[in-house]
Amino acid sequence: MTPKLESKRFGTTPDGKEVTLFTLSIPKKIKVSVMDYGATLTHLFIPDRDGKMEDVVLGFDSFEGYLQKDYLDNYCYLGSTIGRVAGRFTNNQFSIDGKTYHLPLNQGNIHLHGGMQGWDKKLWEAEPFETENSAGVTFYYKSVDGEENYPGNLEIWVTYTLDERGTLEIKYRAITDQKTIINPTNHAYFNLSGDFSQSIEDHDFFVDADHYLSLNEKILPTGEIKHVAGSPFDFRNLTNISKALHQKDQQIKLAGGIDHCFVLNQSDDCAILFHKKSGRKLTLSTTEPGLQVYTGNYLNQSFVGKGNIPYGKNSAICLETQHFPDSCSHDHFPSILLLPGEVFQSRTVFSFSIEK
Repeated sequence: MTPKLESKRFGTTPDGKEVTLFTLSIPKKIKVSVMDYGATLTHLFIPDRDGKMEDVVLGFDSFEGYLQKDYLDNYCYLGSTIGRVAGRFTNNQFSIDGKTYHLPLNQGNIHLHGGMQGWDKKLWEAEPFETENSAGVTFYYKSVDGEENYPGNLEIWVTYTLDERGTLEIKYRAITDQKTIINPTNHAYFNLSGDFSQSIEDHDFFVDADHYLSLNEKILPTGEIKHVAGSPFDFRNLTNISKALHQKDQQIKLAGGIDHCFVLNQSDDCAILFHKKSGRKLTLSTTEPGLQVYTGNYLNQSFVGKGNIPYGKNSAICLETQHFPDSCSHDHFPSILLLPGEVFQSRTVFSFSIEK
């Protein structure tokens, strides 16, 4: 069945600009909503094994939720497009051709997820579209030279597409007029139970990765690419998430849970998230070399989300497809440098099914 496309006013930015919510849907199968503020995934309804449609991503019932101080102070970026660069930087800086760029600090003494006014806080231009077998929205933003101290005028397109199978695709495309860096991702938080008051500890997880990146006390990669064997990060078979979260491991302790990048083996289906009770299964594929997995370690019930539910620790999991974090500090990591004349492209696909 061809997906249906609808749009409506969702709210108003602090400077008076209208925010639009676009909804892509196939009855009884899937309903996806995205807004032009932050090119953000706001809702994702999929059925359980009894056909009950429930929302499985954290967010807010209204746009005002994304502006509340308690939410912004938590730095959790629910469903947002992150850029120019996801994650943190060693010493909050990077260098290109011998010139060092110092980045503004937005989380204490850290430059995180694009800085003070990253892509998550921008109103993007939106172009909805429909084809014979799909519907979607392409969001466009021009990040000007010097924005957040990143060099180059960078143009970025993010396209959400829902096809007739109920598969959700996110595509990224970017060009620049100067040497710069780019490492975007989507920061959706999944809880396949559909009950955001519940932990994701009852979810099972698989990732086709033999290695992961170890972290230091600043939650930055040490540069060491470690084998998952014998560690809490061995999800090469479908494994209950709580098994990892409760291991007395220094890496788990440092991050307060999982907040690590897995080095993907580049298989067609690189990750699976499964909730036995509901039967909902998410299967992930991507062109990216890494999967940053974050188990909502810093959610602390400091703000209220959908249905007046305060989001607590481990209430969802992020599956952030990207290049490795802090790549600029490690020459052996895949490069995130983008040159004039080149085109950055990335693709991530979320497929949903039901296990009876």
